Amino acid sequence: MTELTAAAVHAGRCVLVRCHRGYNRSGLVVAHALVLLGHQPDDVIGVIRRRRSPRALNNETFVEYLRTGLDVAYLLVSLEPST
Repeated sequence: MTELTAAAVHAGRCVLVRCHRGYNRSGLVVAHALVLLGHQPDDVIGVIRRRRSPRALNNETFVEYLRTGLDVAYLLVSLEPST
């Protein structure tokens, strides 16, 4: 999903990413898409918290996924990336 989001943004399209409350899951998707587009994880986390809410991305596991890289996180937790 993050790859599709990043590709759409790169193509100049507007993208809406939404989950139940919008603080963690959608924040993770948006943040990872921005990382894929070349932004630094901590910069992205700061922007999301300023623009959405200081409580956004309050799941520290998600924050560590962003800092580590989701591809590495998949390996660390024995998950296989979906295509």
